[in-house]
Amino acid sequence: MPKAKGTNLLHMRSYVERTYGAEGWERVLAALAEPDRAVMRALTPTGWFDLGAQHRLLRCIDDTLGKSDGALVPEIGRYEADQDLSTVHRLFVRFTSPAYVLEKSGEYWRRFYDTGNWKIERGDGKSATGWLLDFPPTDDEFCRYLVAYMLRMFQLAGARTGNIEHPECRARGGHACVFVGRWT
Repeated sequence: MPKAKGTNLLHMRSYVERTYGAEGWERVLAALAEPDRAVMRALTPTGWFDLGAQHRLLRCIDDTLGKSDGALVPEIGRYEADQDLSTVHRLFVRFTSPAYVLEKSGEYWRRFYDTGNWKIERGDGKSATGWLLDFPPTDDEFCRYLVAYMLRMFQLAGARTGNIEHPECRARGGHACVFVGRWT
């Protein structure tokens, strides 16, 4: 079973509590199935938990506190990037390029997931393509979360504008999740 680091889930909880208060988190917990509620009660930053629980939590937050349209997913992705990239990391990221940040994301990925490998190919200096390989078919909302997370990383690396396309997805039958980023 693929695993995600507890920090991912704790950041989602933090997002909910900062945005909707403790009552919001209680509403999300109440909406989760009991096995996932048990996972949320056992969270530790260094623990490893079922990746599916992270995907279900992401959807549950959007369904419970949003409009079930995925609109909260990018907010959560951006919030998590801000949380993951501490002040020290932000200073480092500020002195690099978005392409370099994307290349290093493969190493960074292993801090948060025990499965999946990144292949990164730089483009023309203002673009790069990333393939997330060997990752189980995932929830397409999780990929939207990754897009928002990566865009925030681009911003922290100094990109003024940017976008990421996701032309191929494991959730839609692709052999990999492909992300094509462009920035100025």
